[in-house]
Amino acid sequence: MSGRVKLQQESALLLGAGFTARALIPHLLARGMAVTATTRSAAPDLEKAGVQVLEFDGRMTSNALKRAAQNADYILSSVGPGTDGDPVLNAGVLAGATPKWAGYLSATSVYGDRAGQWAFEDEPPTPATRRGRARADAEIAWIETGLPVHIFRLAGIYGPGRSPFEKTLKGKARAVIKPGHVVNRIHVDDICSAILLSTDAPDPQRIYNIADNAPAPPQDVLDYAADLLGAARPPRVSADDPNVSRMARTFYSETKRVDTGRAKRELGWTPQYSDYRAGLSQTLKAENHAPVGITLTGYIDIPEENLPAVTAALPEHIRATQDEDGCVTFRVTQDTQIPTRYHVYERFTGETAFKAHQLRTSQTAWARASKNAARHYELFGSPNLTLTK
Repeated sequence: MSGRVKLQQESALLLGAGFTARALIPHLLARGMAVTATTRSAAPDLEKAGVQVLEFDGRMTSNALKRAAQNADYILSSVGPGTDGDPVLNAGVLAGATPKWAGYLSATSVYGDRAGQWAFEDEPPTPATRRGRARADAEIAWIETGLPVHIFRLAGIYGPGRSPFEKTLKGKARAVIKPGHVVNRIHVDDICSAILLSTDAPDPQRIYNIADNAPAPPQDVLDYAADLLGAARPPRVSADDPNVSRMARTFYSETKRVDTGRAKRELGWTPQYSDYRAGLSQTLKAENHAPVGITLTGYIDIPEENLPAVTAALPEHIRATQDEDGCVTFRVTQDTQIPTRYHVYERFTGETAFKAHQLRTSQTAWARASKNAARHYELFGSPNLTLTK
C-alpha cells in the first residue's frame, strides 16, 4: 500500500464569465484548478477549454450553482450591480460558501470626481453617478457577507478583443475633448496578475486600486491607436456637443488619478503594461492588425548624467528625421512624470526608408549622446528588420 496521499484538487468559481474572467481562466487552469464559471447562455468555448459552465441570469440560482459555491476554494465575482443591488447576493448564491479567498471586481467610479487629483483606497468613496453609487453599495454588501472578501477597484479595462483599433479602422472612433480630463486604464493581463497575487497572499477586507498609474487624456489614447495602424486620427468632438450621449457626459463629469501604491507594496504587483502605449502595442499584435509601412514605438531611458547632451541633440535629430524621404511621422516626447524617459513614435513608408534612417542616425550627434540609453522598442511591419539604434 502506497504511503502517498493524493491532494484534493482546488476549485475556483467565477461568477460572470466576462472579459476579465475569461482572461483569468487559463491562469487558473494552469495552476491545476477545477474551474466553474457562470454565463447567461451556453458557452461551448469555455466547456471545450475544460471549464464547467453554469447558467445564471442574475435572478434565480440553481442547486448546481449553490453546490459549486459551497465547494469552491476561490470565488470571484465580476457581476455588476443592478438597480436593486448585487444580483449574486440577492439570489443567495453564496449560502453555505466557505472559500479561503473571495474577490469582487468593482470600479474606480466609487471615488466620484477628484478634480484630477489622486484617489487612494483609504479615502471615503463619494460617488456622484448612479453607477458609482451602485458599485459602492455592492462593495459594502460583499464585505458584510463575512467571507474573506478582497475588493479590486478597476480602471478602464482594455486588451485583445477590447481596444480602439476596430472602431478606428472602420472610421467610427471619435475623440471627445474636455480640457483637463484624464482617464485611468488597465490592461486585462495586469488585472489577472493582481488577482493571482492576492490569492497567494490573502488579506480579507482589503481594497486595491488596479490601474497602470499613467492616467492620460482619452484623445491621446485614440491618436496613438490610429498612429499604430497608420490610420487617420479620429475627429474631435467637444464634451458639450449635443450629439454626445448622456452616458458619455456622465463619464466626462468626473476625472481622477488612481494611485496603485498599495497593490505594489502589499501584493508585490507591478503592471506589465505601464501605460497605454505599451498595452496598445501588445494588443495590436494580439489582434493581428497590420499597420501601414514600418512603425516603431516605445521609449528610451536616459542616464541622468547624459540628459543634458541628449536634450541638446534632440531638436536636430527630430528635424533631420522628419526631412528624410520615406518618413511619415516622427515624434519624441519627454515623459511628464519621469524626466529621464522619452517616448518614441516613428513611421516610415517601408523597409528601405527605415534602414536608411537607421544608417543615417548611427552617425549623428544624437547617436553619440544617447549611446548609453536603455531602449525599449516594439517594431511593426516586417519580421525581417532588426534594430540597430
